Amino acid sequence: MKKKRILAMFMTIILTLGLCAACGTQEAETDSGTEEGEDNKPEKLVILMSSEGTGPMENAVKTFEEETGIEIELLSEAYDNMHNKIMTMVAGGSQLDIVSLDTVWPAEFADSELIVPLDDYVDDEFGSQFVDIAWEQLKYDGHQYGIPTGNDAKWLFYNKEILEKAGYTEPPKTWKELSEMSLKMKEEGLVKYGMAFGASQSEGLTCDFTSLLYGFGGQYRESDEDASGEWMLNSEQSVEALTWLKESMGNGVVDPASITYTDRNVMNTFMAGDVAFVTGWSSYWTTTNSEEESAVAGKVGMTMLPGSEEAVSGSVAGGGGFAVVSTTASEKWSVEFLKLLCRPEVQKDFLSGVSQMPTLKELYSDEALVEEFPILDMAYPQYEYAHFRPILVQYQEWSKMVQESIHKVIANNEDPETVLNDLQNQTTETIKG
Repeated sequence: MKKKRILAMFMTIILTLGLCAACGTQEAETDSGTEEGEDNKPEKLVILMSSEGTGPMENAVKTFEEETGIEIELLSEAYDNMHNKIMTMVAGGSQLDIVSLDTVWPAEFADSELIVPLDDYVDDEFGSQFVDIAWEQLKYDGHQYGIPTGNDAKWLFYNKEILEKAGYTEPPKTWKELSEMSLKMKEEGLVKYGMAFGASQSEGLTCDFTSLLYGFGGQYRESDEDASGEWMLNSEQSVEALTWLKESMGNGVVDPASITYTDRNVMNTFMAGDVAFVTGWSSYWTTTNSEEESAVAGKVGMTMLPGSEEAVSGSVAGGGGFAVVSTTASEKWSVEFLKLLCRPEVQKDFLSGVSQMPTLKELYSDEALVEEFPILDMAYPQYEYAHFRPILVQYQEWSKMVQESIHKVIANNEDPETVLNDLQNQTTETIKG
């Protein structure tokens, strides 16, 4: 514990020095007459984003450069490395103006003053154009810290051909039904296993557990809206959800190798036709239907994740957007770029390029667009049953605790109730807020 405190203090010092150095640079530029204005724009903005979606982003960058004359340097990084990359670039004093903002980062980044609130540039009237869950998930402590560009969740992807061969005309509505269908298809030799999860110790596992928890009628806290509400990690529903996952990995429903899969490469076993079901983000629609990459292209269905007797469905909110880094010398123009990402034509380009679900409400009621992209109709109903992961400054620490706890059960065969009781106590004692 002492080592952790020392490490935390060390990182805080490094970050503070980086922020101060950058702020000093910004003050010097202001003193020399480089204040922001229509006639005095920055020469360049630097953006760091996840490597998924760089194609459509390059088109948006080109439009912004043509309209403003401001150069954009676009940096990309694998999602799993994004959080640390942002921290090290800011601490190191590198120019960085705009960063990807995952839905679980606003509290941590805002608390450390790494990103700036956007209240002076956008308000709730501006926010009313977005699907509610997309706008609300980038808020923290009453302030808006990002502009949403991706309206993601997790859905159930299923192999329509395999289901038809097994005599099913529609996908399962409950996890119990999914288990029964999986065992039947396995017995008939149609699949190796019914389903696969990305259940390695990574953020994808926390996402899937969130979906299972709410799908079994549970929730993380007494009130999802109250960040100080009592934790319910060892509730009856939570134990039931984790017990289902453990038993499913032992009875043939779920591929036991799932403990080695991430929520990215788990799609490979689905695209090979080895399993009939997998949970996935919206971007997987393009990949799974690619003739070059997928053996099941054209056979893929996408629907809401299953529920139970206590819940119609349960999914996890994702997507996120972009935020402005506090060390930027060009806050105003950084926001202008973020606003460009909210244009309907730009969001359509992301939809077409990487199946990124729009955040603008109007695009889901655009009949011509829905006809061109049926995924919009398939995706929209899930948002009603998508839930945030806990909004915590210590989210990274908490999520790691969750991943380790789940692995004790699914990899080491420990008792779900005992493990969740320990997680409840550990969370209550160590996590603030």
